[in-house]
Amino acid sequence: MLFLGGIYAWSIFIPGLQTDFGFSASQTQWIFGSVIATFTTSMLVADKLVHRIGYRYLLMLTGLLFGAGYLLASLSGGNFWLIWAGIGIISGVATGFGYMLSLTTAVQRLPDKKGLVTGIVSAGFGGGSIVLTIWGEWLLNAGYNVLQLFLWVGLIYGGLIFIIAFIIPVKGHTAKTAETVSRISDRKLPLMFLSMLMGTFAGLMVIGNIKLMGGTAFTSSQLSWAIVLFSAANFGGRLAWGLISDRVSNVILLPAALLIQGVATYWLGNSTVTIHQFYILVVLVGFGFASNFVLLAKEVAHVYGVQNLGRYYPFIFLGYGLAGVLGPVTGGYLFDLYHNFTLASNISLLISIAGGGLFLMATLPVKNRVCSKVGSS
Repeated sequence: MLFLGGIYAWSIFIPGLQTDFGFSASQTQWIFGSVIATFTTSMLVADKLVHRIGYRYLLMLTGLLFGAGYLLASLSGGNFWLIWAGIGIISGVATGFGYMLSLTTAVQRLPDKKGLVTGIVSAGFGGGSIVLTIWGEWLLNAGYNVLQLFLWVGLIYGGLIFIIAFIIPVKGHTAKTAETVSRISDRKLPLMFLSMLMGTFAGLMVIGNIKLMGGTAFTSSQLSWAIVLFSAANFGGRLAWGLISDRVSNVILLPAALLIQGVATYWLGNSTVTIHQFYILVVLVGFGFASNFVLLAKEVAHVYGVQNLGRYYPFIFLGYGLAGVLGPVTGGYLFDLYHNFTLASNISLLISIAGGGLFLMATLPVKNRVCSKVGSS
């Protein structure tokens, strides 16, 4: 998860793509948004593939695809479509496979600590950009260009994921299992999908455009630290929300977290701030953003059962994939149009509030429909 989550450091690649290869802000965000969209879509097939080829082989495939995507981007010569295909599609598929494998296996091993376990595992993804931002900026400052950085990410990260496949302990699968699935009204799935979409919109808009949001007021180094702080808040927030959620209801936590995220995003786009105020606002956005991945995953496990997390959560996670396109691209497009983030930040506040409201609707009690189902594993 730590290696896969490096995509949140995407902002460090943007200046090189714009300066050396003439990318527009919206083009850079199409690549970032495509990673998120492909990553969430590929989770839909990960649960089926793991039962066909096994956990270890699917994780090996994850490493190979992740490395291949970045290697293609490094050999692109700065061609937009090759970078988009390599990072946005190929590595995006790998990210979805690895994310689902990590999350579902851990929660199934410790079902009594769903909140804490989800927080710990997803924190790895949230913290990935801390490592890549520091390492990537060091390479860029040492004279490497963005394509060379893609090469090193592909070789090292892809290689390490592949090696982990041989080390990580894997539980065997039974041939057939009979299970009773509690179907808590079809209404809950689309509402949680929309809550994920709206709850992650603002955070993805910010993390995809942090260096542009800082503009010329701050140095590149200062803005790189903003990425690190967002990632640290995203990392720590997942741990914190996971721990708190085992004691406090999600009904209170998620709307509150999304309100924090939305208000902080609003102030980022509507006020002139010092670098320290910028850092504080970025941390608040990252902390609120982190709540989505812990609290919604826990809610799915609670409603549909831990054993069905891999079956239902990918559908809700598609909302994050759609937000991965809409959030960053909306921010980049409106910046290209108006040369500021005022309108994008205003929209993000309203969408965050709506996401919290939809989650409240999803948690309203409804009549259960219980059906027996035989699943193969």
